[in-house]
Amino acid sequence: MGGRTTGRRGRGATLRARVLMALVVVLLAVPGGAAPAAARVRAATGASDEAPAAAKVERLDAKARAARARAEAAARQVDTLTARYEERSRAAADAADRLAAAFTVSAGVDRVRDADAVHLRSTQVAHAARIRALYTDGGAALAVTVLGAPDLDEAMWRLSTLDRIEGDLARRSALDLSTAGARAARSAAAARVAAEADDRLAVALRAVQDDASAAEEALGRARTALDRLDAEARGAEAAKAAAARLAAAQEAARLRRLAASGATGALGIPLEFERLYRAAAPSCPGVDWTLLAAVGQVESGHGRNNGPSSAGAIGPMQFMPATFASYAVDGDHDGDVDAWDPADAVWTAARYLCASGAEGGSDDGVRDALFAYNHAQWYVDLVLGARQAIADRASATA
Repeated sequence: MGGRTTGRRGRGATLRARVLMALVVVLLAVPGGAAPAAARVRAATGASDEAPAAAKVERLDAKARAARARAEAAARQVDTLTARYEERSRAAADAADRLAAAFTVSAGVDRVRDADAVHLRSTQVAHAARIRALYTDGGAALAVTVLGAPDLDEAMWRLSTLDRIEGDLARRSALDLSTAGARAARSAAAARVAAEADDRLAVALRAVQDDASAAEEALGRARTALDRLDAEARGAEAAKAAAARLAAAQEAARLRRLAASGATGALGIPLEFERLYRAAAPSCPGVDWTLLAAVGQVESGHGRNNGPSSAGAIGPMQFMPATFASYAVDGDHDGDVDAWDPADAVWTAARYLCASGAEGGSDDGVRDALFAYNHAQWYVDLVLGARQAIADRASATA
């Protein structure tokens, strides 16, 4: 009994070993070995190790494509706005140059007119003195001369000679007076033509301001379009190229300002306005009256063109109504504030410039204040040029 049992156990173990060997042979017979076969089984059942990585790569590619699309759309918008900025900033700079040159011409006309008016007054005074002398001192001399003649013929000769001399003097004096009058008339006519040109230029100045405002608006919108891009889109080539083109346009505008024809002339300042500029300036410590005068010249030609502008600015200092209301000063103490009133406008301009950085009179502070007054660099440059011209003229006539 015991011997048969042991034999059966031995035969079962041998059978199991043979089955295992057969299984190994079958696995080894599969092309590529056991591991690829297992992989194919996993692939067939959807259990691939590579599927999550491929999906992740696809998601990253889609995100990059979306970022590039956003960058390209922004770049197209920025390029359009850059072209508008370039066009309007060039127009503003060119018009500002023409305005500066026209101020110089008008200033020259003013000086000639003033000199001719002074010459006419002095000639009139001299002529009146000569005529008075002829009929007073000349009459006494005539009596002495004639009465001292030895005979009648000599007396008549002396009388006719003196009469001829007096006639020549009177004619020369009248000629001087006529020449001075004609000269003054010509300069007055030239001044009238210049004043008409000033009016046209003041209208043109409004157009310059419109161009500058449009340029600044385009610039701001372009910057906003780039700033709104996320970091990934901003790093795309299209966005970087658009930003570079915008920066180049800004640099070109800056170089145009530097190369602009510099000297701006000082327009003649009506006495009323000069008194107001001088009176209001001390209300902002460190500010000279010539700064207010320069703003007044560029804004309205010292009241020659008070608007309203196309943007709605009004009065001799060209305030927007809301801005004037925020800073209004009763310059003439009449109990009312009015942007059209020269006194109120000038004193309010002094207060606004002071609040915007001009207090103390530093170069940077004045520039900041002027830029706040009108958001355009050409405006800042033009006002500073006018201030220098006004200061030079005031020194020359002091």
